[in-house]
Amino acid sequence: MKNNHKLTSIPKIFEMQQVIDPKFLKDEIEKISSFGNRWVGSEGEKSTRRYLFKRFQELGLEDVEIEEFDCLRYTPKHSKLSVETPLQETIPCFPLEYSGDGVVKGEIVYVADGSEESIRALKDLGYSLEGKIALLLSDTPAFRIPKLLEEGVAGFVVATDAPEDLIPALAAKTYPPELEDPMRWRLTVPGVIISRKSLHRLLSLMSVGKVIVEIRHESEYSIEKTGNVIGILKGLEEEKMIVVGAHYDSQIKGIGVWDNLTGTSLLLALAQFFRSKRLKKSLVFIAFGAEEIGLWGSTVYVENHLDELKEKCLCMLCMDAVSSAYPAERSLWSEGWLKDFIMKVCEENGVSIENTHRLNLSYSDYYPFKVKGIPSAMLWEYPPVNPYYHTEKDTIRYVDVNKLAFMGAVYAKIISSLDEL
Repeated sequence: MKNNHKLTSIPKIFEMQQVIDPKFLKDEIEKISSFGNRWVGSEGEKSTRRYLFKRFQELGLEDVEIEEFDCLRYTPKHSKLSVETPLQETIPCFPLEYSGDGVVKGEIVYVADGSEESIRALKDLGYSLEGKIALLLSDTPAFRIPKLLEEGVAGFVVATDAPEDLIPALAAKTYPPELEDPMRWRLTVPGVIISRKSLHRLLSLMSVGKVIVEIRHESEYSIEKTGNVIGILKGLEEEKMIVVGAHYDSQIKGIGVWDNLTGTSLLLALAQFFRSKRLKKSLVFIAFGAEEIGLWGSTVYVENHLDELKEKCLCMLCMDAVSSAYPAERSLWSEGWLKDFIMKVCEENGVSIENTHRLNLSYSDYYPFKVKGIPSAMLWEYPPVNPYYHTEKDTIRYVDVNKLAFMGAVYAKIISSLDEL
């Protein structure tokens, strides 16, 4: 029987399915995972930095170096959240990183996500946050804390939607880091983090009247030397370059596979892929340090190389938290001509982009480049965020290496297309 059906065109990206080997990615993730946690100053972080330096050399990158810099390391000592009124009980908690040391007691007030709209709604009702303990639901509290401090908040209790009563690790501070005097880079008021179950417990108590809580927070700070690992594939025409970056540090809990051994493994895979190509533009591969505590590594790199970036850098591509095993929308964070260019490349190759965002928040290492006028972009999965974000369950079990390899092919196609400009 004759088949009268027309063959549909095969998306061009499928021609590149073998660009990135999923086994290569899996092997790199498992190897770096074996070093353990990669919090700034940890042995795992130091081992990873040395390993990436060696791998950059093995993959044929040139001018491989570690650019060292100082940052502020936070070490938690003790935290406690106690309900004082209308009953007395202790709520399980984890320290809010880079919040102030001390003890504070006061009425706890739910400020929802801590947005300006939420604050305004309370103020319109005549409610003052002066001296109150703010209870907020956010996996990025550092973006909300400055406005709440302006309202006179005396302390913070942060909750997220993490499942299984997990308490994620979160920082109270974000970009910009304090490069000149790192010791100044911390809050003056204490804070803690609680589970979703504990959030519901507090909200149930607040539904019947005023709740008084006490926060205790104790920590230790030290100046820590860390570094960015940098390697270059020099182009035939060296007047232009593309920066490809991913941070290698993790939060203080777990081994941080989704965030960000996915991006780190892609960095190595793309270096391997392009080392045999004859590109016109140079590719600068950077494994950034100290991203989780406020984008220290990328900020330092931009400050140290600003003249060269202004003169030669076509754009910066950031790879962070790619390809979890959970369904999520493919999201492009970019602006201007670069956003339009990437959208066009993806469309021509059958790759769907479900949503786009402007670069108005310092979510990852693209931001210091954007602030200085360097076109930047990040492809990741959002919404929703991986439910195990910043918890001890962010392991390879919840990452899809085949999807990660596909995203590597997408990045490779974008880089190859940019090279033709």
